[in-house]
Amino acid sequence: MIEKLRIDLMGKKYWWFAFSGLIIVVGMISLATRGLNLSIDFKGGSRLTTRFSQNTDVGRVRGVVGSAGYPDAVVQTVSGGRYQVTLPALQENQQQALVKALDARFHVTETSWDVVGPTFGRQVADAMLKAVFLAWAIIIIYVSFRFEFKSAVATLVALIHDLLVTVGVYSIVGREVTTATVAAVLTILGYSLYDTIIVFDRIRENAPKARRGAYADMVNNSIWEVMTRSIITSLLTLMPVIALLVFGGQTLKDFAFALLVGISSGAYSSIFVAAPLLTLWKEREKRYRPPVARAKKAQAKTKAKVKAAKAR
Repeated sequence: MIEKLRIDLMGKKYWWFAFSGLIIVVGMISLATRGLNLSIDFKGGSRLTTRFSQNTDVGRVRGVVGSAGYPDAVVQTVSGGRYQVTLPALQENQQQALVKALDARFHVTETSWDVVGPTFGRQVADAMLKAVFLAWAIIIIYVSFRFEFKSAVATLVALIHDLLVTVGVYSIVGREVTTATVAAVLTILGYSLYDTIIVFDRIRENAPKARRGAYADMVNNSIWEVMTRSIITSLLTLMPVIALLVFGGQTLKDFAFALLVGISSGAYSSIFVAAPLLTLWKEREKRYRPPVARAKKAQAKTKAKVKAAKAR
């Protein structure tokens, strides 16, 4: 089936670049105009720790809190059978109204309020940025050693592409950015790198077969040789992610949504960003550059075919 669907992927590389660029530009415009919907961990707020005399669960507590006017509140279980509710900064009368709503439904036996500052969120974001830059440095060294420097740059561009797409999508859909999102972003880097390495490894194996002026053909063949594996791997990875997004709790849904966007973007970028970028760069090397006469001859044939098709 895959063999019958073969198309010249590298011949359409500028289309792929344009498509990725469009998505990133739209995302960056949204980011500049709307920004990100940051969670309380990044903005600060109030946190209620409470215990009930009646048996309940996170979903039912979240329902009462949402009905009280806080649908975006984060509800979690903590030690001792307590529930922790993280909300925007509330005034004392708002706190009392929420506790009253919970008491009417579950009979509150214990409550305590704390002020949540944005420090924790900033610390997580700073740690993520440090981890990302360190990962990029290690990736450049590893991929340069395993393949070549040009492959390392193409890999890094694909990773940056995935991060920009993920951030842009979050801004467009307005989904809340939580600490779980940060964890998911780091996971996305690992998956995207794995997928790109699979493609580049096959390109390296087939590189000796590349004739002068036929590097793109070799890359096309290499990609189609691993296409089935990439599709199956991506689908199998996305299945549990989609299950978490549909059936998981709010924290798991935040994590799963970021994974869904990032893994989809990673599967795309390894084939439609990293490989075409490497091809574009390698074709400038003298050993792969097509002879001028052959290039002109091929160009003339292409024009003749286009004219013949129009004449029909």
